[in-house]
Amino acid sequence: MKNALFLMLLAFVLLNNLQAEETKYISGGTARQLALGGSPTNAFAIDYANVFINPAWAVMYSDFIYSELGYNFAGYSASQQTVGFTYAIWKGLSVGLSVGKQEGPAFAINSYGSQVSSNVARADDFVAGMNYLSNMVGFGSTTFTPATTPRPLQVYGALKLGGLMVGAAFYRAGWFSKSDYTAPGDATNTVDETSVGQTGFKVGTLLDMDLLVLDASVLLRVNSATAKTTPPPPAPGALSGNGEINATGTEFAINARLFMKFSDKFSLVPIARFSTFGYEPEVSYAVQPTQKLLSKPNKYSRTEVEFGAGANITVTGGKVFAGITLESISLKNEVTSFKNLPATMVAPKDSGTQTTTYAASILSFPKVSLGAEFEVASWLTGRIGYFKAFSSLTTSTEAPSPAKKQEYTMTADFQFFPSYGTTSADQLLSVGLGFHFDRLSFDGYLCESWLARGPYIISGVGTAMFGVLSMSYNFN
Repeated sequence: MKNALFLMLLAFVLLNNLQAEETKYISGGTARQLALGGSPTNAFAIDYANVFINPAWAVMYSDFIYSELGYNFAGYSASQQTVGFTYAIWKGLSVGLSVGKQEGPAFAINSYGSQVSSNVARADDFVAGMNYLSNMVGFGSTTFTPATTPRPLQVYGALKLGGLMVGAAFYRAGWFSKSDYTAPGDATNTVDETSVGQTGFKVGTLLDMDLLVLDASVLLRVNSATAKTTPPPPAPGALSGNGEINATGTEFAINARLFMKFSDKFSLVPIARFSTFGYEPEVSYAVQPTQKLLSKPNKYSRTEVEFGAGANITVTGGKVFAGITLESISLKNEVTSFKNLPATMVAPKDSGTQTTTYAASILSFPKVSLGAEFEVASWLTGRIGYFKAFSSLTTSTEAPSPAKKQEYTMTADFQFFPSYGTTSADQLLSVGLGFHFDRLSFDGYLCESWLARGPYIISGVGTAMFGVLSMSYNFN
Protein backbone atom coordinates (compact mmCIF):
# COMPACT_ATOMS: atom_id res chain seq x y z
CA MET A 1 0.00 0.00 0.00
CA LYS A 2 2.94 2.34 0.49
CA ASN A 3 3.47 2.43 -3.28
CA ALA A 4 -0.22 2.84 -4.11
CA LEU A 5 -0.07 6.59 -4.63
CA PHE A 6 3.01 6.30 -6.85
CA LEU A 7 1.33 3.62 -8.95
CA MET A 8 -1.79 5.75 -9.27
CA LEU A 9 0.34 8.65 -10.52
CA LEU A 10 2.08 6.35 -12.99
CA ALA A 11 -1.30 5.15 -14.24
CA PHE A 12 -2.35 8.73 -14.87
CA VAL A 13 0.78 9.28 -16.96
CA LEU A 14 0.32 6.10 -19.01
CA LEU A 15 -3.33 6.83 -19.66
CA ASN A 16 -2.81 10.50 -20.43
CA ASN A 17 -3.11 9.99 -24.18
CA LEU A 18 -6.49 8.35 -23.74
CA GLN A 19 -8.03 11.53 -22.34
CA ALA A 20 -10.60 13.41 -24.35
CA GLU A 21 -9.53 16.84 -25.48
CA GLU A 22 -12.54 18.47 -23.82
CA THR A 23 -12.14 19.10 -20.08
CA LYS A 24 -14.85 17.21 -18.23
CA TYR A 25 -13.58 17.23 -14.65
CA ILE A 26 -14.54 19.87 -12.03
CA SER A 27 -11.59 20.81 -9.86
CA GLY A 28 -12.03 22.46 -6.45
CA GLY A 29 -12.70 22.05 -2.75
CA THR A 30 -10.85 22.95 0.44
CA ALA A 31 -7.54 21.41 -0.70
CA ARG A 32 -7.52 23.60 -3.82
CA GLN A 33 -8.31 26.80 -1.93
CA LEU A 34 -5.73 26.14 0.79
CA ALA A 35 -3.10 25.55 -1.89
CA LEU A 36 -4.09 28.87 -3.47
CA GLY A 37 -3.22 30.85 -0.35
CA GLY A 38 -6.61 30.48 1.31
CA SER A 39 -7.33 30.75 5.00
CA PRO A 40 -8.90 28.29 4.33
CA THR A 41 -10.74 29.98 1.42
CA ASN A 42 -9.35 32.42 -1.15
CA ALA A 43 -12.12 35.01 -1.59
CA PHE A 44 -10.83 36.05 -5.02
CA ALA A 45 -11.06 32.56 -6.57
CA ILE A 46 -14.14 30.84 -7.97
CA ASP A 47 -14.69 27.31 -6.66
CA TYR A 48 -17.55 24.85 -6.38
CA ALA A 49 -17.22 25.10 -2.58
CA ASN A 50 -18.63 28.64 -2.91
CA VAL A 51 -22.06 26.95 -2.80
CA PHE A 52 -21.70 26.74 1.00
CA ILE A 53 -21.57 30.54 1.17
CA ASN A 54 -23.94 31.36 -1.68
CA PRO A 55 -26.30 28.53 -2.77
CA ALA A 56 -26.88 30.28 -6.12
CA TRP A 57 -23.58 28.73 -7.26
CA ALA A 58 -25.38 25.36 -7.44
CA VAL A 59 -26.75 26.26 -10.87
CA MET A 60 -23.18 26.81 -12.12
CA TYR A 61 -21.88 23.44 -10.85
CA SER A 62 -24.50 20.83 -11.68
CA ASP A 63 -24.51 17.09 -12.20
CA PHE A 64 -21.50 16.19 -10.12
CA ILE A 65 -20.61 14.65 -6.77
CA TYR A 66 -17.92 15.97 -4.45
CA SER A 67 -16.22 15.01 -1.24
CA GLU A 68 -13.84 16.51 1.26
CA LEU A 69 -11.78 13.45 2.15
CA GLY A 70 -10.51 15.48 5.09
CA TYR A 71 -7.21 15.99 6.87
CA ASN A 72 -5.33 14.43 9.79
CA PHE A 73 -5.44 11.06 8.07
CA ALA A 74 -5.04 7.98 10.28
CA GLY A 75 -5.62 4.57 8.75
CA TYR A 76 -9.20 4.51 7.49
CA SER A 77 -10.28 7.76 9.17
CA ALA A 78 -9.85 11.51 8.71
CA SER A 79 -11.22 14.71 10.20
CA GLN A 80 -13.77 17.08 8.62
CA GLN A 81 -15.08 14.76 5.95
CA THR A 82 -17.93 15.99 3.75
CA VAL A 83 -19.82 14.44 0.86
CA GLY A 84 -22.45 15.92 -1.43
CA PHE A 85 -23.90 16.23 -4.90
CA THR A 86 -25.57 18.79 -7.15
CA TYR A 87 -28.06 17.72 -9.82
CA ALA A 88 -29.82 19.65 -12.60
CA ILE A 89 -33.42 18.45 -12.47
CA TRP A 90 -34.42 20.88 -15.23
CA LYS A 91 -32.64 23.30 -17.51
CA GLY A 92 -31.61 26.18 -15.26
CA LEU A 93 -32.85 24.47 -12.07
CA SER A 94 -30.44 22.58 -9.80
CA VAL A 95 -30.75 20.98 -6.39
CA GLY A 96 -28.13 19.55 -4.06
CA LEU A 97 -27.45 17.79 -0.80
CA SER A 98 -24.40 17.90 1.47
CA VAL A 99 -23.66 15.83 4.58
CA GLY A 100 -20.92 16.49 7.12
CA LYS A 101 -19.92 20.14 6.74
CA GLN A 102 -19.73 21.61 10.24
CA GLU A 103 -20.63 25.29 10.28
CA GLY A 104 -21.15 27.88 12.97
CA PRO A 105 -20.25 28.32 16.66
CA ALA A 106 -21.77 25.01 17.79
CA PHE A 107 -18.52 23.45 16.58
CA ALA A 108 -15.27 24.39 18.32
CA ILE A 109 -13.34 24.21 15.04
CA ASN A 110 -14.98 27.53 14.10
CA SER A 111 -14.13 29.33 17.35
CA TYR A 112 -11.73 32.27 17.56
CA GLY A 113 -12.04 32.58 21.33
CA SER A 114 -10.10 29.44 22.17
CA GLN A 115 -6.91 31.15 21.00
CA VAL A 116 -7.44 34.45 22.75
CA SER A 117 -8.24 34.28 26.46
CA SER A 118 -10.03 31.93 28.84
CA ASN A 119 -12.44 34.72 29.74
CA VAL A 120 -13.62 35.22 26.16
CA ALA A 121 -13.01 31.68 24.89
CA ARG A 122 -16.72 30.95 25.05
CA ALA A 123 -17.84 34.06 23.17
CA ASP A 124 -18.18 32.15 19.89
CA ASP A 125 -17.92 28.56 21.16
CA PHE A 126 -21.55 27.79 21.93
CA VAL A 127 -21.04 24.32 23.39
CA ALA A 128 -18.16 25.46 25.63
CA GLY A 129 -20.35 28.25 27.03
CA MET A 130 -23.14 25.82 27.84
CA ASN A 131 -20.76 23.32 29.45
CA TYR A 132 -19.29 26.12 31.56
CA LEU A 133 -22.68 27.06 33.01
CA SER A 134 -23.59 23.40 33.53
CA ASN A 135 -20.45 22.96 35.65
CA MET A 136 -21.17 26.16 37.59
CA VAL A 137 -24.58 24.96 38.75
CA GLY A 138 -23.49 21.36 39.34
CA PHE A 139 -25.48 19.50 36.70
CA GLY A 140 -23.70 16.24 37.43
CA SER A 141 -22.98 14.15 34.34
CA THR A 142 -24.59 16.67 31.97
CA THR A 143 -22.49 17.63 28.96
CA PHE A 144 -23.35 19.37 25.72
CA THR A 145 -20.35 17.87 23.92
CA PRO A 146 -21.50 15.31 21.31
CA ALA A 147 -20.52 11.70 21.98
CA THR A 148 -19.92 11.09 18.26
CA THR A 149 -19.04 13.36 15.37
CA PRO A 150 -22.22 15.12 14.18
CA ARG A 151 -22.98 15.04 10.44
CA PRO A 152 -24.88 18.22 9.57
CA LEU A 153 -27.28 18.12 6.66
CA GLN A 154 -27.53 20.85 4.05
CA VAL A 155 -30.14 20.94 1.25
CA TYR A 156 -29.89 23.62 -1.40
CA GLY A 157 -31.24 24.65 -4.77
CA ALA A 158 -30.74 27.33 -7.41
CA LEU A 159 -32.62 28.74 -10.38
CA LYS A 160 -31.21 30.53 -13.44
CA LEU A 161 -33.33 33.22 -15.12
CA GLY A 162 -31.21 34.69 -17.86
CA GLY A 163 -28.39 36.61 -16.21
CA LEU A 164 -29.98 36.27 -12.76
CA MET A 165 -29.32 33.24 -10.58
CA VAL A 166 -30.98 32.82 -7.20
CA GLY A 167 -30.45 30.14 -4.60
CA ALA A 168 -31.57 29.01 -1.16
CA ALA A 169 -30.31 26.48 1.37
CA PHE A 170 -31.53 24.80 4.55
CA TYR A 171 -28.98 23.70 7.18
CA ARG A 172 -29.67 21.38 10.11
CA ALA A 173 -27.46 19.77 12.75
CA GLY A 174 -28.16 18.41 16.22
CA TRP A 175 -27.43 15.84 18.89
CA PHE A 176 -29.04 14.55 22.06
CA SER A 177 -28.04 12.62 25.17
CA LYS A 178 -29.87 11.25 28.20
CA SER A 179 -28.63 9.48 31.31
CA ASP A 180 -30.87 7.77 33.83
CA TYR A 181 -29.07 6.48 36.91
CA THR A 182 -29.24 5.82 40.63
CA ALA A 183 -26.15 6.39 42.74
CA PRO A 184 -24.96 3.35 44.76
CA GLY A 185 -26.58 3.35 48.17
CA ASP A 186 -28.97 6.14 47.17
CA ALA A 187 -32.60 5.49 46.25
CA THR A 188 -32.88 8.84 44.43
CA ASN A 189 -33.11 8.42 40.69
CA THR A 190 -31.44 11.13 38.59
CA VAL A 191 -32.19 11.90 34.96
CA ASP A 192 -29.92 14.21 32.97
CA GLU A 193 -30.88 15.29 29.45
CA THR A 194 -29.13 17.58 26.98
CA SER A 195 -29.82 18.62 23.42
CA VAL A 196 -28.10 20.93 20.96
CA GLY A 197 -29.49 21.98 17.60
CA GLN A 198 -28.71 24.25 14.65
CA THR A 199 -31.29 25.38 12.13
CA GLY A 200 -30.27 27.81 9.44
CA PHE A 201 -31.23 29.34 6.12
CA LYS A 202 -29.15 30.90 3.37
CA VAL A 203 -30.30 32.89 0.35
CA GLY A 204 -28.05 34.21 -2.38
CA THR A 205 -27.86 35.65 -5.84
CA LEU A 206 -25.48 35.76 -8.77
CA LEU A 207 -26.28 38.64 -11.10
CA ASP A 208 -24.41 38.63 -14.41
CA MET A 209 -24.47 42.10 -15.95
CA ASP A 210 -21.92 41.31 -18.65
CA LEU A 211 -19.04 43.47 -17.37
CA LEU A 212 -20.11 43.08 -13.73
CA VAL A 213 -21.01 39.94 -11.77
CA LEU A 214 -22.48 40.35 -8.29
CA ASP A 215 -22.10 37.47 -5.82
CA ALA A 216 -24.10 38.16 -2.63
CA SER A 217 -25.68 36.04 0.11
CA VAL A 218 -27.29 36.24 3.56
CA LEU A 219 -27.18 33.70 6.40
CA LEU A 220 -29.56 33.38 9.34
CA ARG A 221 -28.97 30.45 11.71
CA VAL A 222 -30.33 29.71 15.18
CA ASN A 223 -28.25 27.67 17.65
CA SER A 224 -30.23 26.26 20.58
CA ALA A 225 -29.31 24.18 23.62
CA THR A 226 -31.20 22.77 26.60
CA ALA A 227 -30.19 20.77 29.65
CA LYS A 228 -32.48 19.32 32.32
CA THR A 229 -31.71 17.45 35.50
CA THR A 230 -34.34 15.76 37.72
CA PRO A 231 -33.35 16.09 40.50
CA PRO A 232 -29.77 17.42 40.28
CA PRO A 233 -26.95 16.26 42.46
CA PRO A 234 -26.67 18.47 45.54
CA ALA A 235 -24.77 21.68 44.91
CA PRO A 236 -23.17 23.94 47.54
CA GLY A 237 -25.17 27.07 48.20
CA ALA A 238 -28.69 25.55 48.32
CA LEU A 239 -29.58 24.84 44.69
CA SER A 240 -32.20 22.12 44.92
CA GLY A 241 -35.00 20.49 42.98
CA ASN A 242 -35.36 20.26 39.22
CA GLY A 243 -33.04 22.41 37.13
CA GLU A 244 -32.87 23.58 33.56
CA ILE A 245 -30.45 25.51 31.33
CA ASN A 246 -31.50 27.10 28.07
CA ALA A 247 -29.83 29.26 25.45
CA THR A 248 -30.54 30.49 21.96
CA GLY A 249 -27.80 32.06 19.89
CA THR A 250 -28.53 33.71 16.55
CA GLU A 251 -26.02 34.02 13.71
CA PHE A 252 -26.44 36.62 11.00
CA ALA A 253 -24.02 37.13 8.11
CA ILE A 254 -23.78 39.00 4.82
CA ASN A 255 -21.20 38.12 2.17
CA ALA A 256 -20.67 40.04 -1.06
CA ARG A 257 -18.11 40.33 -3.83
CA LEU A 258 -18.17 41.96 -7.24
CA PHE A 259 -16.29 40.74 -10.33
CA MET A 260 -15.54 43.84 -12.41
CA LYS A 261 -14.41 42.64 -15.84
CA PHE A 262 -11.86 44.95 -17.43
CA SER A 263 -11.11 42.33 -20.07
CA ASP A 264 -11.52 38.62 -20.72
CA LYS A 265 -8.36 38.06 -18.70
CA PHE A 266 -8.61 40.53 -15.82
CA SER A 267 -11.30 41.13 -13.20
CA LEU A 268 -11.06 43.43 -10.20
CA VAL A 269 -12.74 41.78 -7.19
CA PRO A 270 -13.79 43.97 -4.24
CA ILE A 271 -15.19 41.93 -1.32
CA ALA A 272 -17.02 42.63 1.94
CA ARG A 273 -18.50 40.50 4.68
CA PHE A 274 -20.15 41.06 8.04
CA SER A 275 -21.30 38.60 10.69
CA THR A 276 -22.60 38.63 14.25
CA PHE A 277 -23.38 36.02 16.87
CA GLY A 278 -24.57 36.28 20.45
CA TYR A 279 -26.16 34.19 23.19
CA GLU A 280 -27.07 34.50 26.87
CA PRO A 281 -27.44 31.17 28.72
CA GLU A 282 -30.17 31.12 31.36
CA VAL A 283 -30.52 28.79 34.33
CA SER A 284 -33.79 27.96 36.07
CA TYR A 285 -33.65 26.44 39.55
CA ALA A 286 -35.83 26.17 42.61
CA VAL A 287 -34.36 28.25 45.48
CA GLN A 288 -35.56 29.24 48.94
CA PRO A 289 -37.97 32.23 49.19
CA THR A 290 -35.25 34.20 50.98
CA GLN A 291 -32.72 33.56 48.23
CA LYS A 292 -31.98 35.04 44.83
CA LEU A 293 -30.77 33.03 41.81
CA LEU A 294 -28.27 34.46 39.36
CA SER A 295 -30.17 33.28 36.28
CA LYS A 296 -28.08 34.92 33.52
CA PRO A 297 -24.41 35.01 34.59
CA ASN A 298 -22.91 35.49 31.08
CA LYS A 299 -23.73 37.44 27.94
CA TYR A 300 -21.55 36.51 24.97
CA SER A 301 -21.13 38.23 21.60
CA ARG A 302 -18.94 38.19 18.51
CA THR A 303 -18.74 40.60 15.56
CA GLU A 304 -16.70 40.19 12.36
CA VAL A 305 -16.06 42.66 9.56
CA GLU A 306 -13.80 42.17 6.55
CA PHE A 307 -13.38 44.15 3.35
CA GLY A 308 -10.76 44.57 0.66
CA ALA A 309 -10.02 44.05 -3.00
CA GLY A 310 -8.12 41.73 -5.27
CA ALA A 311 -7.88 40.38 -8.78
CA ASN A 312 -8.87 37.29 -10.73
CA ILE A 313 -6.42 37.02 -13.64
CA THR A 314 -6.17 34.58 -16.52
CA VAL A 315 -2.62 34.01 -17.76
CA THR A 316 -1.16 31.68 -20.35
CA GLY A 317 -1.77 28.16 -19.07
CA GLY A 318 -3.43 29.12 -15.81
CA LYS A 319 -4.93 31.62 -13.39
CA VAL A 320 -3.80 33.96 -10.62
CA PHE A 321 -5.89 35.04 -7.62
CA ALA A 322 -4.54 37.80 -5.39
CA GLY A 323 -5.88 40.32 -2.91
CA ILE A 324 -5.51 42.28 0.31
CA THR A 325 -8.17 42.71 2.99
CA LEU A 326 -8.67 44.25 6.42
CA GLU A 327 -10.35 42.04 9.01
CA SER A 328 -11.65 42.97 12.46
CA ILE A 329 -12.97 40.43 14.98
CA SER A 330 -14.47 41.46 18.33
CA LEU A 331 -15.30 39.05 21.17
CA LYS A 332 -17.01 39.95 24.42
CA ASN A 333 -18.10 38.23 27.64
CA GLU A 334 -20.17 40.32 30.08
CA VAL A 335 -20.06 38.52 33.44
CA THR A 336 -22.74 39.28 36.02
CA SER A 337 -22.05 38.33 39.64
CA PHE A 338 -23.29 39.12 43.13
CA LYS A 339 -21.51 41.95 44.89
CA ASN A 340 -19.10 40.57 47.48
CA LEU A 341 -20.13 37.02 46.46
CA PRO A 342 -18.64 36.57 42.99
CA ALA A 343 -18.23 32.78 43.22
CA THR A 344 -21.81 31.75 43.94
CA MET A 345 -25.00 31.38 41.93
CA VAL A 346 -27.31 31.97 44.94
CA ALA A 347 -27.30 34.84 47.43
CA PRO A 348 -29.68 36.53 49.89
CA LYS A 349 -32.69 38.05 48.16
CA ASP A 350 -31.58 41.66 48.70
CA SER A 351 -28.11 41.08 47.16
CA GLY A 352 -27.05 43.44 44.39
CA THR A 353 -25.25 42.47 41.21
CA GLN A 354 -22.27 43.81 39.28
CA THR A 355 -20.89 43.36 35.77
CA THR A 356 -17.32 42.72 34.62
CA THR A 357 -16.65 42.93 30.88
CA TYR A 358 -13.92 40.87 29.24
CA ALA A 359 -13.19 41.70 25.62
CA ALA A 360 -10.74 40.78 22.88
CA SER A 361 -10.29 42.24 19.43
CA ILE A 362 -8.20 40.94 16.55
CA LEU A 363 -7.18 43.34 13.81
CA SER A 364 -5.52 41.90 10.70
CA PHE A 365 -4.11 44.27 8.10
CA PRO A 366 -2.89 43.61 5.60
CA LYS A 367 -4.32 40.12 5.21
CA VAL A 368 -2.69 38.87 2.04
CA SER A 369 -3.89 35.98 -0.16
CA LEU A 370 -2.02 35.06 -3.31
CA GLY A 371 -2.52 31.93 -5.38
CA ALA A 372 -1.70 30.62 -8.84
CA GLU A 373 -2.64 27.44 -10.67
CA PHE A 374 -1.30 26.26 -14.00
CA GLU A 375 -1.65 23.26 -16.26
CA VAL A 376 1.39 21.02 -16.05
CA ALA A 377 -0.19 18.35 -18.26
CA SER A 378 -3.70 17.58 -19.40
CA TRP A 379 -4.07 15.35 -16.34
CA LEU A 380 -2.13 17.45 -13.84
CA THR A 381 -2.62 20.94 -12.36
CA GLY A 382 0.03 22.59 -10.21
CA ARG A 383 -0.81 25.17 -7.53
CA ILE A 384 1.17 27.49 -5.30
CA GLY A 385 -0.02 30.00 -2.74
CA TYR A 386 1.02 32.59 -0.19
CA PHE A 387 -0.96 33.70 2.84
CA LYS A 388 -0.02 36.11 5.59
CA ALA A 389 -2.14 37.98 8.13
CA PHE A 390 -0.34 40.76 9.97
CA SER A 391 -2.44 40.64 13.14
CA SER A 392 -2.60 42.35 16.50
CA LEU A 393 -4.54 41.23 19.55
CA THR A 394 -6.00 43.57 22.16
CA THR A 395 -7.50 42.16 25.36
CA SER A 396 -9.23 44.20 28.05
CA THR A 397 -10.89 43.79 31.44
CA GLU A 398 -13.37 46.35 32.70
CA ALA A 399 -14.26 45.60 36.33
CA PRO A 400 -16.86 47.45 38.42
CA SER A 401 -15.91 50.85 39.82
CA PRO A 402 -13.58 51.92 41.34
CA ALA A 403 -11.36 49.49 39.41
CA LYS A 404 -9.78 50.88 36.26
CA LYS A 405 -9.93 49.29 32.84
CA GLN A 406 -6.93 47.12 31.95
CA GLU A 407 -5.86 46.70 28.34
CA TYR A 408 -3.03 44.85 26.58
CA THR A 409 -2.02 44.80 22.90
CA MET A 410 0.43 42.48 21.16
CA THR A 411 1.18 40.96 17.76
CA ALA A 412 -0.18 37.47 17.20
CA ASP A 413 -0.73 34.64 14.71
CA PHE A 414 -3.98 32.72 14.63
CA GLN A 415 -5.33 29.47 13.29
CA PHE A 416 -7.44 29.25 10.18
CA PHE A 417 -11.15 28.63 10.75
CA PRO A 418 -11.64 25.74 10.41
CA SER A 419 -7.98 25.37 11.28
CA TYR A 420 -6.99 22.14 9.47
CA GLY A 421 -4.20 22.12 12.05
CA THR A 422 -2.50 25.21 10.62
CA THR A 423 -1.70 28.80 11.55
CA SER A 424 -0.80 31.86 9.54
CA ALA A 425 2.82 31.40 10.59
CA ASP A 426 2.90 27.71 9.63
CA GLN A 427 1.32 28.07 6.22
CA LEU A 428 3.08 31.10 4.78
CA LEU A 429 3.67 29.19 1.53
CA SER A 430 1.52 26.38 0.18
CA VAL A 431 1.74 23.93 -2.70
CA GLY A 432 -0.94 21.73 -4.22
CA LEU A 433 -1.60 19.34 -7.06
CA GLY A 434 -4.72 18.36 -8.97
CA PHE A 435 -4.89 14.96 -10.67
CA HIS A 436 -7.55 14.68 -13.35
CA PHE A 437 -8.72 11.81 -15.47
CA ASP A 438 -11.69 12.42 -17.72
CA ARG A 439 -14.51 13.24 -15.25
CA LEU A 440 -12.64 12.47 -12.02
CA SER A 441 -10.54 14.99 -10.09
CA PHE A 442 -8.36 14.58 -6.99
CA ASP A 443 -7.11 17.87 -5.52
CA GLY A 444 -4.50 17.74 -2.80
CA TYR A 445 -2.71 20.14 -0.46
CA LEU A 446 0.86 18.87 -0.42
CA CYS A 447 2.70 18.10 2.82
CA GLU A 448 6.05 19.85 3.16
CA SER A 449 7.57 16.69 4.64
CA TRP A 450 6.66 14.73 1.50
CA LEU A 451 8.27 17.40 -0.69
CA ALA A 452 11.44 17.29 1.41
CA ARG A 453 11.74 13.49 1.61
CA GLY A 454 10.18 12.46 -1.67
CA PRO A 455 7.98 9.42 -2.31
CA TYR A 456 8.62 6.12 -0.55
CA ILE A 457 10.19 4.54 -3.65
CA ILE A 458 12.96 7.17 -3.47
CA SER A 459 13.42 7.85 0.25
CA GLY A 460 12.28 4.59 1.80
CA VAL A 461 10.34 6.70 4.34
CA GLY A 462 6.56 6.46 4.37
CA THR A 463 5.22 10.03 4.44
CA ALA A 464 1.73 11.27 3.63
CA MET A 465 1.69 13.11 0.30
CA PHE A 466 -1.34 15.26 1.08
CA GLY A 467 -2.38 17.07 4.24
CA VAL A 468 -5.85 17.87 2.88
CA LEU A 469 -7.58 16.04 0.04
CA SER A 470 -10.70 16.82 -2.02
CA MET A 471 -12.37 14.78 -4.74
CA SER A 472 -15.10 15.29 -7.33
CA TYR A 473 -16.69 13.45 -10.23
CA ASN A 474 -18.60 15.17 -13.01
CA PHE A 475 -21.32 12.97 -14.52
CA ASN A 476 -22.65 15.60 -16.92
